[in-house]
Amino acid sequence: MHRIALIALSAVATASLSLGAAAQGTMTGDAIARNIAERPNADPRKGTITFVMQDKGRSRTRAARMLRTETGATHRLLLAFDTPASIRGTSFLSYDHKAASKVDETWLYLPATSRTRRVPASDRADSFMGTELSYGDVKDSFIFGLADWTFSAGGRADNGRYILKGAAKSARIAREIGYGGFTAEVDPATWFPRSITFTDPAGKRLKTISVRKLEKVGASLTATDFTVTNHVTGRATVVTVSGLAKATGADDALFDPARLDRASGRMP
Repeated sequence: MHRIALIALSAVATASLSLGAAAQGTMTGDAIARNIAERPNADPRKGTITFVMQDKGRSRTRAARMLRTETGATHRLLLAFDTPASIRGTSFLSYDHKAASKVDETWLYLPATSRTRRVPASDRADSFMGTELSYGDVKDSFIFGLADWTFSAGGRADNGRYILKGAAKSARIAREIGYGGFTAEVDPATWFPRSITFTDPAGKRLKTISVRKLEKVGASLTATDFTVTNHVTGRATVVTVSGLAKATGADDALFDPARLDRASGRMP
């Protein structure tokens, strides 16, 4: 998985360097990004995720059952939409690979076409189901791809959070992910970004993600209340997760892209 590609030090050495820097109150951008990438994320979780899309006083709501698991080499996310009725049965599946040699994979099943299509990496910037989130935002789980960004540290905010800045490593990457850069506030207690402001490939302010609430299952954190605000269009999407709980006995067949058309009826 590309976000791990730049980790060249041993786990012990990395931890020692991070702790030493933290003790002095300063950390490099690369060290902050590594800590975010290595944040515990392996606990199987389920819940209901709701997207409320707001535009000029009007709103639309979409809701899906969510299932996250990890095989040890791959983090898997499955969403099966239940509402509105017009998209019921639509399913989204992503494989987030840890191995640097493997490319992440994403699929979308649309009942209207009775087809499952693979979403190419070049489409990571596209809107996810009409929300202000992109496919890349949903898949990345508040982790910045280490192969996508050049990181720098901006010190600490007044609230004690680290300021992490990122610049897309190339024009091609900026086009693929839809972002030229970002500035994030990262909580050092959890290594979870609590706010992220992205710029577009031309450097103009594009959108901000503000995280209000985190919940933990096992050692793994999930953002269960956050808003994505588009500064260009004025639209916003409020995302909440309810009923977050440990997922036990999830059938591996649920994560088979060849069976994604049947995932909705078999989700726990």
